[in-house]
Amino acid sequence: MRIVVENLTHVYNPKSPFATTALSGVSLSIEEGDFFGIIGHTGSGKSTFVQHLNGLIRLPSSLKRKKKKGDNTILKVGEFDLTRKKTDFRALRRKVGMVFQYPENQLFAETVFEDVAFAYRNFSEKKPTDQELEEAVREAITVVGLPYESVKNASPFDLSGGQRRRVAIAGVIVAKPEILVLDEPAAGLDPHGKKEIMDLLHTLHSSWCKTVVIVSHDMDEVAENCTRVAVFAEGKVLCVLPPKELFRRSEELLRHGLDLPLTAKVCNLLKEQGVELDCDYTLDGFVKAALARGKDT
Repeated sequence: MRIVVENLTHVYNPKSPFATTALSGVSLSIEEGDFFGIIGHTGSGKSTFVQHLNGLIRLPSSLKRKKKKGDNTILKVGEFDLTRKKTDFRALRRKVGMVFQYPENQLFAETVFEDVAFAYRNFSEKKPTDQELEEAVREAITVVGLPYESVKNASPFDLSGGQRRRVAIAGVIVAKPEILVLDEPAAGLDPHGKKEIMDLLHTLHSSWCKTVVIVSHDMDEVAENCTRVAVFAEGKVLCVLPPKELFRRSEELLRHGLDLPLTAKVCNLLKEQGVELDCDYTLDGFVKAALARGKDT
């Protein structure tokens, strides 16, 4: 499923003294198979944008009988046209799973099984049999790296923070969405926990969800994991680039209040000393470039 967005604008509290423009003419595309990153300063419109992708925020035209003349907004996710009222938003949400920041805070059921089963029941086209439900929940819990038999009857609130986050992700992927959108997926985790979550997302990307979209403020995370990155600022998209090209534009990123990955910072310091490294700004890429440079000198 390809995501195509053109001229997307969103205003909170329109026609009031508190009107705030969160998105202003946003245009970009996310290709099927992307591990796509979205970065930007606080208030840049990142979270508002991703909430449009599964209809959590709906366009005014999707709430009316007819599209307003002159509205040239395009918002398509695969076969779903999100600008139209007749769009099946329930079917869309089966295809586009959304994981919010600190998703473990949204756990609510008495057992892990019931928490994960909730989405499967909710999005199934027909009432699942007990066997279908158990198989789906077992598969989702297992794929996020938790021992099914040990945790299925446990209270999610008795698990560690990292385990609760995995349960929350399992509760989204149990419906097997084609697109998985996550807002700050590694927020609040220590370095080991961050690596585990990102490794999990790559596992899901290769086996469950064709496309992964992450919102992140961690530039190292973006450089290590994303195929392409969109930079948001003041409700607009400044550019969409692969990390290798993006982090060469360090002055522009810093001007917009964004940080750089550690590898890019080191490359900039080396450049000031007359040593240029051509790398993709992943840690492995940096090490390989540095070793190659050492052999040449």
